[in-house]
Amino acid sequence: MRAVPLTAIQGIDRLRPRGGARADHLYDFVNGYRTAAKTAKVRPGTVRVATLPAGTHGLTAFAGKLHVFISSGFSGDVPVGFVAHTLLHPEDPDAQLKKIHFAEPFMGAMYVVAEFADGSIHHYWLQAAQPWEANKEYSANEFVEPTTPNGRVYRATRLGNAYPSWSPGVPRKEGDRIEPTTYNEYFYEAIDVTGDNPRSGSIEPQWPTNTGQTLIENADDAMALPTSVTPPTPPAPNQPQPQVASKYTLR
Repeated sequence: MRAVPLTAIQGIDRLRPRGGARADHLYDFVNGYRTAAKTAKVRPGTVRVATLPAGTHGLTAFAGKLHVFISSGFSGDVPVGFVAHTLLHPEDPDAQLKKIHFAEPFMGAMYVVAEFADGSIHHYWLQAAQPWEANKEYSANEFVEPTTPNGRVYRATRLGNAYPSWSPGVPRKEGDRIEPTTYNEYFYEAIDVTGDNPRSGSIEPQWPTNTGQTLIENADDAMALPTSVTPPTPPAPNQPQPQVASKYTLR
């Protein structure tokens, strides 16, 4: 068959016999399209970049990498540039994946709908997690996964109950432990108090975040005392007013 370069295309015309079609008209056009400039463009397609091992399911692009999904017990290796995510059946961790119905980014993470061999369908939101590291301090709500992924992600939580949050005008004594009104993963212990009625001030301090560092909180004179406390006798004229303060150390 004689090759004809397609430099200009008027359209598809099937009203004429095949042998008598004009050079700027087509009888059919497969895997391509006509541009606004009447030129021919090949339809974009996919290119094979790797052969994945058996046991992988689905394929989606996210955060600059290609992602596939595997069942527990998968022992193969995926090529460079691919990430394999283990999806566990919520009731049977050994259940095998059958099909991925949906896998797309959603609110900063991948949302996946997977079907297992028993016919059940489950939904997953795969939030990013960092591999566990020895001797590392983790913040509350950080996500961590084992160095050898097992399909589970672990969230760091605080140990023990929360201490009372800082409030203005609250009586203080040595040993009191408080937390900032905005949690910063630290608590603060009063190690010294002065004055007849030590209490917190009207403005929350700027809390330090270096372990062992101390700060002094002064109760301002305008802060009203709690109703259950008898106000001290005013000092004589020209007599300095004793400072009312609480000294905290970061723990």
